[in-house]
Amino acid sequence: MIGALIFIGDELICGAIDNTNSVFAGKVLTSYGFEIGEIITLPDKVEIISEYLKRLIERYDFLIISGGLGPTDDDLTNLATAKAFNLELKENKDFLCAIYSAKEYEKSQEIAKKMALLPEGAIPLSKDFSSAGYLLEIKNKPLFFLPGVPHQFENLFQTEVIPRLLKLNPKTRKRFIKTLRFFDLNETDLNQVINNFPENLLSSLKIGYYPIFPELKLILQGEKEKDLEFFINELKKHFLLYLISEKDEGLPQVIGELLKKRREKIATAESCTGGLLAGFITSISGSSLYFDRGFVTYSPESKVEILGVKKETIENFDVVSYEVAMEMAEGVRKKTGADYALSVTGFAGPTGGTPKNPVGTVYIGFSYKNKTKAFRFSFLGNRRQIQILASYTALDILRRYLLYGESLFSYRFATGIKERTF
Repeated sequence: MIGALIFIGDELICGAIDNTNSVFAGKVLTSYGFEIGEIITLPDKVEIISEYLKRLIERYDFLIISGGLGPTDDDLTNLATAKAFNLELKENKDFLCAIYSAKEYEKSQEIAKKMALLPEGAIPLSKDFSSAGYLLEIKNKPLFFLPGVPHQFENLFQTEVIPRLLKLNPKTRKRFIKTLRFFDLNETDLNQVINNFPENLLSSLKIGYYPIFPELKLILQGEKEKDLEFFINELKKHFLLYLISEKDEGLPQVIGELLKKRREKIATAESCTGGLLAGFITSISGSSLYFDRGFVTYSPESKVEILGVKKETIENFDVVSYEVAMEMAEGVRKKTGADYALSVTGFAGPTGGTPKNPVGTVYIGFSYKNKTKAFRFSFLGNRRQIQILASYTALDILRRYLLYGESLFSYRFATGIKERTF
């Protein structure tokens, strides 16, 4: 079965809120083997909604419509549906009773009762009438109307929509989906290797490449879980070092899980990234278990005063250098007692830079045990992209060390490395 998803609301059109319902519905439908022909976002306009409903019901086996079922003046989906299919709006007594009983609408019952006006033939989906949503059959095809509130949408989608679709098409086979994430890997390099895999393996899977800067997602779909496992094992032979996660987890989350398992802590010192590295680490709930603290030492003086970088080191080697990156990382580790320290110093641009270290040059320091390494990178992109790449690369240096030890520090944009023991 092939269906279309329609999401209604001016707030979605103007980007005031993210359409998380679209992501959720896409994943669930695909996992059950249903195809999605179109995903459409429409404004709160009766004529536009009505026109799309009439057109799409001719093209697809089912429609799923979200939003516009509430009590306010801009909730127009029911009216548009009635107009599209020449239906009357009729008051549903069960919905009306639920509205009158709800504390939420104690002071606004006269406005809220608008939600009980449904197109004739509508079958409510919520068994206790606690949320809007109904099924309507047009031309022997199901149209599922769901609330836009995410938790209500997801609940009705799982408990009502999917079971009803499966009943309509019992031959539908559940598909297995795996989402892999990579870092420091070009999608064309990945594609080139995959194209050389056996044809019988490739024909059994659907493969999608999705760059989400600075990571790369590879989404695999297949009817047999063993085919996915075999494919992933073949990929690991070529790209294990770059594989961040087999569970669709981003690099900051992966780092957090690794450090929690080891009961170890990280601290940071940043210059050109301005706290972005620490921000990525602390974007994960529970990061207080493994993140000690971070310092933004933007000026040369702050590096000296706070981190203990030597003045003569800056004078002799410049503030953007291997030596300063190493002393920044060592200074943080001495100051905090953390198990690991990461430091970043460089030129994010668009101004700054020198003939020796042009814009995009970033040095990343990594201090651990009795050793400190510093890596030189030449990143490409605008200021924000360089800052993100530098922060993610710092995290990935730690990831590779925690998983694979010291001998695997190789990156596309790396141009040099220095280290010392103490």
